[in-house]
Amino acid sequence: MSADGTNSRTVREDTLEVFRQLGLTTVFSNPSHTEMKLFEQWPDDFRFIMGLQEATVVGMADGYAQATGEPSLVVINGGPGTGNAMGSIYTAASAHTPMVIIGGLQARKLQQGAPFLNAPSATQLPQPYIKWAAEAARPQDVPALIEKAYHIAKQAPQGPVYVGVPEDDWIRPANSTPYKTRLVQAAVVPDPQVLADVADALNSAANPAIVAGPGVEIGGARRDLIKMAERLNARVYGSPVWPRGAFPENHPLFGGVLAPLPELINAKLADHDVVIVLGSPTFTLFTTADLFSTAPAPVDTSDAPKLPENTNFIHITDDPEAAAWSMAGSAYVTPPAAFVRGLVSLLPQRQRLALPPLSEPIPTPEASTPITEPYLFHVLSQELPTDAQVFEELPIGRAPFHEQIPLGPDNGYYATASGALGFPFAGAVGYAVARPDVRTVVVVGEGSAQYTIQALWTAGKYNLPVTFVIPNNSGYLSLKYYLDDTSQKAWQEGWDLSGVDMAGLARGFGISGERVETPEQLQAALRKALTADGPVLLDVVVSDPGLFRL
Repeated sequence: MSADGTNSRTVREDTLEVFRQLGLTTVFSNPSHTEMKLFEQWPDDFRFIMGLQEATVVGMADGYAQATGEPSLVVINGGPGTGNAMGSIYTAASAHTPMVIIGGLQARKLQQGAPFLNAPSATQLPQPYIKWAAEAARPQDVPALIEKAYHIAKQAPQGPVYVGVPEDDWIRPANSTPYKTRLVQAAVVPDPQVLADVADALNSAANPAIVAGPGVEIGGARRDLIKMAERLNARVYGSPVWPRGAFPENHPLFGGVLAPLPELINAKLADHDVVIVLGSPTFTLFTTADLFSTAPAPVDTSDAPKLPENTNFIHITDDPEAAAWSMAGSAYVTPPAAFVRGLVSLLPQRQRLALPPLSEPIPTPEASTPITEPYLFHVLSQELPTDAQVFEELPIGRAPFHEQIPLGPDNGYYATASGALGFPFAGAVGYAVARPDVRTVVVVGEGSAQYTIQALWTAGKYNLPVTFVIPNNSGYLSLKYYLDDTSQKAWQEGWDLSGVDMAGLARGFGISGERVETPEQLQAALRKALTADGPVLLDVVVSDPGLFRL
């Protein structure tokens, strides 16, 4: 207390202590005027990670949270700053990434007017892509509100939350009693009877299959899933739009990633009598086969997408909403990783027989100029560290990427969960902030890279061990090949990105950038980039691959 009996501690001081108690001492930010009172006399036990644009900042915080398994902290402007960040917030919500976003608002006494940087109805702006949003009724309630936001972000299904804080709240007096955080811990376990019923269904199946979703990896049950698959001798598929690897792709039971088309999903799964879907929706879809046609479309009288009728689908998810709309015959709301751990002991070892191959062996691509995408990925697979954490965004090259780079049990794999572009470029940088002990590798097309290109500056500023590999085909070719030949020519402005110099952009942001145009350059450039002290970008000129595969 001060000499006049008032409280000398401020809301800012109480909030910083709450951050400490919650472990939120790494702050991702692109600050504006409305947050500056928080940063006065900034304490030296906090780590401030600067980003040059809000979408990049949120993407970096997303990668950081996926690396640590704990909520990350973002501080941005609550009006135009949050607007800039919405694509990345949308992706974080789709990935169920726990994140506390503090949006800086104008001072309370200005809000009845229309001040500069105003954020009217601030808590509604990031809706519906966040779990929860609030603004404190009183300045002294800010610390308690931030703690509440933290616990909500961590609750399953996890996701980003938002707290709006007016600029002047930080300097107002705090409550007379210092705020102390509480213990809120998940104590949910799978129902033993459900475990037994699912185990019986799998044990009695003649040809069971597993669809592995990100929830397994988020809960740290990858090795348990390997045991489960091996005991069942079951084929394992990656869930459609695989945003996070949950099963090693070089394992003999891996059957590839399911395409996000109902027709292709059914073709893969129809021969199995029991399919268990773990930690993924059933299913994330991108389009349907009929929409690839350019012919005149009749009235649509077709049914909504359905799964094969003769297959028993069992869905395990911690997301009640995903269970509510699931196409599976049975859906259970329970922690997927804990369910896998509980299930393993109920599955006796089956005879291990080699499963029939799903396709012809993938041929080794040949060197050529210009370099082909498969050849680039083949050479990258030869140089990739066994513990590299790989971030991928290749709308047109995902199929050859997975064919040529079968990631192992110690490789992490991360991709966008939403379809919004930009996460891997920024997410990899945030991941490297949390895990500077491993090499983080980004494989992203030159079009996707533009959405969070500012992450290059942050990677350079903090000298992070990130290797950016850009297959540069000079266009948004995933859009080009939706069109027939005539439309491609007429609409060239919509997909042609010729002239983008990614190596030059990298150097402009302060990191090493090299353009690779021939196979003779490629292997040495990759080897050097994957072992460098700090970030490196390789701009690899590749040929137009033609019609892409899902």
